[in-house]
Amino acid sequence: MLSKLPVAATILLASLIRAQDKCNTLPVAVQSVPLKALKGNQTICEKYTPSNSTQYEWISKLVNLAFTGDFAPLPNMWPEKANGTYQSTGLLDPNGVYRDPCLTVTKINLVPYFNGTYKSNNRNGKPVAINFLDGGGVTALQSGVPAWDTNSMQYKMITGHYNYLGVILGCNSPDFPKYTGRASQFQIHKHMGLTGPEMHYFIHNIYDAALSLGVEGPDKVTHVGDAISIGVGLDNLFLKKCSPPQKVASYQEAALQDICGDDA
Repeated sequence: MLSKLPVAATILLASLIRAQDKCNTLPVAVQSVPLKALKGNQTICEKYTPSNSTQYEWISKLVNLAFTGDFAPLPNMWPEKANGTYQSTGLLDPNGVYRDPCLTVTKINLVPYFNGTYKSNNRNGKPVAINFLDGGGVTALQSGVPAWDTNSMQYKMITGHYNYLGVILGCNSPDFPKYTGRASQFQIHKHMGLTGPEMHYFIHNIYDAALSLGVEGPDKVTHVGDAISIGVGLDNLFLKKCSPPQKVASYQEAALQDICGDDA
């Protein structure tokens, strides 16, 4: 599991080859090398939560950053390929841009999925429109809370992200809340019809948020590092078309997780 950085991490790295092997200017490593192991077998959440903070506070900052795009200025890790690297601008930026390894530019706007414009949420098997930005939107997230109103759909959605990503990154303190949503991310997102670029943009915002919080970026020689392990792990979990059921939380059953129906 990603939180413990699996020994067979070469398989995770290889997951990027399928979409990227036609281009040799890759922004992440696809060499057959294992992901860097964390010292003392720490999880990412354990390693990067500051001593004066809690795991829940750390994961909350990461998720809020991913949505708002208020990242710290990030270094260009591949300066010789300047057009192939970029900094994300937040999941709630209606003018987002995704550049794939072939430098193809795709405009991204995920906001309609969140604000109720699209009937993209699965309720009893039917697509319905739900406004998940009814608790203050970006302004609330920038203030450091999930939403102004704890009874809002925004509060439920954002805290669900805290808890779920906490599972993936190994947040294991006794007071860290369990993820209680559906075990299958496929079932949650089945009516969204997300494209490969949209999913990669989503994952890249989490990656940039992690970098902004001090998670180790890719080594310029080996191209591996803790932030890359997050991105590759999420890619492996959610972008594997026709992948078998996977268990994410130890206390839930294995379930279908693939969100993107396209070849990502």
